[in-house]
Parts: sequence; structure tokens; C-alpha cells
Amino acid sequence: MGAAELREKWKKSIKTVDVRFLQMVDALYEGYFKNEVVAYHPDGTPMTRKDYKIALAIAESQIEKGDFMTAEEFEKEEN
Repeated sequence: MGAAELREKWKKSIKTVDVRFLQMVDALYEGYFKNEVVAYHPDGTPMTRKDYKIALAIAESQIEKGDFMTAEEFEKEEN
């Protein structure tokens, strides 16, 4: 059974399953994506979805605090 057939099957059956089954499927889904590599650190090591969200939160916090370098400042530092 291909992806399209499986999606259609689940669309039809989602209304008939109980909450326990939905919770088990949700846990499986979350676990599947928890360790999925979605990006890479500057040193080339893989970054999971969880790592990526943490890095984004840190970056947003740094931006809010003004702790960043503009492109112009970076270019001056390179020279």
C-alpha cells in the first residue's frame, strides 16, 4: 500500500478509533520526529528538531537583548 492509499485509509478511520489509540499514534509520531535531523550545526554535526527549536529560542533571546552583530559590523571585522 502506497502513501496515498495509507493517507486515505487513515482519513476515513480517524473518526472511529478511541483516545488510547490516538495517544499511542501521537507518541509514535512525536518519537519519529524527535530524533529526525532537520539541520546542521556550524561545525557540521547534525541537529535534531529539538536542538533546532532550542537554538531558535536562544537566537530570538539574543536578538531581543540586542546581542548580535550587523552585516556591516561583520564585514569590518573580517578586514
